[in-house]
Amino acid sequence: KACWVGGSCSGAAVLAAVDDAIHDGVDVLSLSIGGAGPQFPGTLHAVQRGISVVFSGGNDGPVPQTVGNALPWVTTVAASTIDRSFPTLISLGNKEKLVGQSLNYNAAMNNSGFQDLVHVQSCDTESLSLSNVTGKTVLCYAPAQAAITPPRAELHSLINRTIEAGAKGLIFAQYTVNLLEILTSCEGFMSCALVDFEIAQRIASYSKMTESPVVKISPAVSVVGNGVLSPYVASFSSRGPSLAFPRILKPDIAAPGVGILAAERDSYVFHSGTSMACPHVSAVTALLKSVHPDWSPAMIKSAIVTTGTNIEIPENVQLITI
Repeated sequence: KACWVGGSCSGAAVLAAVDDAIHDGVDVLSLSIGGAGPQFPGTLHAVQRGISVVFSGGNDGPVPQTVGNALPWVTTVAASTIDRSFPTLISLGNKEKLVGQSLNYNAAMNNSGFQDLVHVQSCDTESLSLSNVTGKTVLCYAPAQAAITPPRAELHSLINRTIEAGAKGLIFAQYTVNLLEILTSCEGFMSCALVDFEIAQRIASYSKMTESPVVKISPAVSVVGNGVLSPYVASFSSRGPSLAFPRILKPDIAAPGVGILAAERDSYVFHSGTSMACPHVSAVTALLKSVHPDWSPAMIKSAIVTTGTNIEIPENVQLITI
């Protein structure tokens, strides 16, 4: 065991785990951990023994030069979206209809009709206490930290404070709309929708110009396939080039890492992050190793990177992240 409650992974524990894996004769090491650390020499020893090492690239995007685990001898993975979306219709009192994202399929919770809309700058305790939000739908913003995605625990905490304040609904504006799983905090308590800052600004403008603004959040629907423009790099996925290895092009490749279904005890959950993208590439690496057992880690990495599909968005299509 190398990692503990809270996501803490000591360098010594990771090195010991890598060392054990080398002695066990594994074919692939899949490491969904972040930051530069003492595991680097361990991964070099693994590669020297013919073991492919796949690393997650980090979730500090979209700021440039934030990619981590950019060692030349490993495969560094970015996160991309998939062809699945959960749009929800947000109807304003002026008959304007906007689109957000939601995991709320409870029709009974959404069928209460229009509700009073309250616009607060933040969902922190102080801002909520200054406004009467009881029984109303709240529009608030996630904290902006130099355009870097805030810690997810902090986002969950803001949603919980809104619930405790007695709100009936929440429209949560974020720099990125790729972290749909934070809305699980709303389940069973209130209708919630996730929007980007552009949509939030339109709702805020309506609220400011209307004496008694109202809003309705409809139940979410599932859209899969051609109805969703994908894949594109997730907004939270760390970008290159690497500060530690500026002459090495990183990340190496992107894989599905947004809204990935994962097991959690007796249920399931959506997770997003390069930690979810990394295992996809690790699996491809293992498949290639089974077909070509004589290939070196560099050959397998080259095969993956050079056969990846370069997706271009048509010029006449406007990318809207819903």
